[in-house]
Amino acid sequence: MLKYPFLIGLLTVSTLASADETFEQELRQGCAKVKISANAGKKFYDQKQYQKALEQFQYQATWSSFCLMNQPESGVSLTERDVEIANNNVGLSYSKLGKPLWARAWFLHDAKSKSSQFNLKQLPPPKKSATLAGKYVQYAGFGQWNQIEVKPLKHVYQIEFNGLYMGIRSLIYGPNMGEFETTMPFNRTQAQYQVDDCKINLKFAFDPKIGHTIRVSETNTMSCGFGHNVSANGVFLKVE
Repeated sequence: MLKYPFLIGLLTVSTLASADETFEQELRQGCAKVKISANAGKKFYDQKQYQKALEQFQYQATWSSFCLMNQPESGVSLTERDVEIANNNVGLSYSKLGKPLWARAWFLHDAKSKSSQFNLKQLPPPKKSATLAGKYVQYAGFGQWNQIEVKPLKHVYQIEFNGLYMGIRSLIYGPNMGEFETTMPFNRTQAQYQVDDCKINLKFAFDPKIGHTIRVSETNTMSCGFGHNVSANGVFLKVE
């Protein structure tokens, strides 16, 4: 029999309270910098220092969405419109850097936004590439992306998936993660990964409106060995 159950209970409550205080402190510190990064990004953008602007706007986009999700503990007042503006700032910076594929990915994340719709129309139409190799992404949350890397080897493409689940505290405590690898012959446009009861199908395609894509479908995701809530399901857009 435990002699000090009450003491153990106090220690548990104390530890949880301390963790919450640490989280809120880091949250408020990060959120306090959102406006600073937005102003710095605009300054660099106006000076045509687009790489520096991109770095500031990425912070703005990442933390704007995170702080909005964690209101009122974040200590700042933000709206969905603030997040849309931040995402578009990132997309515009990528566009100025000559990276329209990344710009399109950021604009499409807020595809219903009038600003995003306008900015999408300013991008050059996607061009079909002779190779499927490159980096494909899918938005994971809080400015982070699930990624599929497609690399040419001697006779096949090496396909590597790295996925994230961005929980409500993930920018501070870290995301859940998952990964898999498979291969596909150069003359194919479909690949498969299978382990135990987990089965993942990947279908490559080209859409004249959004460019090269990979459509991924899963069955029995719980058997894939991913972290909690990590999934590869959905459409990935080529950005590099």
